[in-house]
Amino acid sequence: MSTEKHDILPRGCRIIDFPQFMDDRGGLSFAESQGHIPFHVERVFWLYDLSGCRSRGGHSHGHCAQVVVAVHGAFDLVLDDGEVRTTIHLDSPHRGVLIAPTVWDELKNFAEGTVVMVMASHHFDAEDYISDYEEYRGELVELRPYDSARASEWDAFVDCAKNGTFLYKRGYMDYHADRFTDCSLMFYKRNELIGQLPASWNKERRTVTSHGGLTYGGLLLSEGATTIETLNMMSCAASWFAHHLGAKEWIYKPIPYIYNSVPSEEDLYALFRMDAKLASRSVASAISCDRRVAMRTLRKRCIAKARKSQLHYEESAEWSTFWPLLKTILKSRHDATPVHTLEEIELLASRFPENIRLFVARHEGSIVAGAVVYETATVAHTQYLAVSDEGTRHHALDGLIAYLAEERYADKPYLDLGTSMEPATSQLNEGLIFQKEGFGARAVVYDAYVIQLTIDN
Repeated sequence: MSTEKHDILPRGCRIIDFPQFMDDRGGLSFAESQGHIPFHVERVFWLYDLSGCRSRGGHSHGHCAQVVVAVHGAFDLVLDDGEVRTTIHLDSPHRGVLIAPTVWDELKNFAEGTVVMVMASHHFDAEDYISDYEEYRGELVELRPYDSARASEWDAFVDCAKNGTFLYKRGYMDYHADRFTDCSLMFYKRNELIGQLPASWNKERRTVTSHGGLTYGGLLLSEGATTIETLNMMSCAASWFAHHLGAKEWIYKPIPYIYNSVPSEEDLYALFRMDAKLASRSVASAISCDRRVAMRTLRKRCIAKARKSQLHYEESAEWSTFWPLLKTILKSRHDATPVHTLEEIELLASRFPENIRLFVARHEGSIVAGAVVYETATVAHTQYLAVSDEGTRHHALDGLIAYLAEERYADKPYLDLGTSMEPATSQLNEGLIFQKEGFGARAVVYDAYVIQLTIDN
C-alpha cells in the first residue's frame, strides 16, 4: 500500500523551477526541451473552466512523461508510484512538476480560474493509459530488499533466469561477505519474482556497486520480463539506493551477452535512459566454438610442438599444487596476485564442483600449466591461466587451450580466455591479446557504467 510522504517524491518525479524574469511590464518564464524539460516535447495541452470539476487525471502512462504547470490559479497534484504517495500544491506559473512514466497522477482542488498546462513526451495514445487504480497496482513492480531468509528463493531464480550464472548464487556471492555490505534487491510483479539485482554498498564512498565482488553483476531477468518492466526495475533500484541508503552513485556492471541463454540486453537500454556514463571497459577474447575463426599459423605451430612433447591433459583436484605456480607467474609477469586465496578457491570449488574446474597439462607427471575454468550454460571462462618455465619450453599452455577448445568444450558456444588488460589500468596488454587472438578468439567487452543518483531518482 502506498504511504503518504510529503518530503519524498515518487521515483523519477521532480519539481522544476523555470526561469523567471520580472520588471514593470510583468513576468516572463520559459521552458526548453532537453533543458528545463528533460525530454523532447511532442504535445502540449491545457485544462481550463475547472470550477465545477472535482478531479482530472486519475491514470498512469506506460511510456509518456509529462510536466504540469499551474499557469494561472492553483491546484493539488497527487502522485503515487505504489510505494510513495505525495501531494504537491502548485500555484506558480514558474514552477512545474515532472511526472515520470508509470506514476499515477490525480489533479484536484482547483482554485477559481485555474489553467493547467501539460507538456508531454509523446503524442496521445489511448493504449498508453491505465485508468483503473487496482489494475495499475497490479501492473506495478514491487521491490523487496534481499535478506538471508530469501536465499533459497534467490538461488532458484538464478537457475531459471535467462541470463543467470552460478556466480549469482548466494554460495558464491556470500563467500566473501565480510568484505562487502550486501544491498541486493528482488523485484516482483503480482507476487511473482521477475528480476534480481546483486549489489553491495560502500557507505564511506556512498557508492552502490552491482556487485563489488563479481566480475559482472547486472540485473537478472526472468524469460518473460519485458523492456518496460526492466525500465521500472532499474528506476526502482536507483530510487531505493538514493532514498534508503543515501547513495550518490551506482556502478553497474552488465552481464556480457555471451552469458545470456536468450537475448537479454534490456538493461543496456535502461542505462541509456538513465543517462549512465561508461566508466570502464575491459577487452576479453572469446572463441566461438560453433563458428570458429581460423587460428594463426604461429599458434598452430606451437600446438603441434606441444603435441610432440608428450604432454598429458586432464581435469585435476590438485589446487594446492597449481596455486603456488599461479601466484609465482602472476607476481613475476604482471606484478599481481590471484583474486582468490587457495582456501577460497577450494571452498568455491567444493560448493560448485560442476562449475569451477581445474585443468592441467603434465610433463613427466609434473604440472607445467593449468587453467581454472568457470563453466556456465553458454561459456567456459578461463578465470586463471598459468604456465611454468618448463611448460613454456614445451608450449604447454598452447596445448592446454587447444585441448579445452577442441575436446573438453567443443560443444560449448564460447570459450572465454579472459581479459588482456594491464592490472588496475585501462591499458591493453597487446602481447597477451595477440596470443589469445591467435587461437581465433575475438573481442568481448566487460563494461562498467556509473549512474549518478539523486533524491529525484
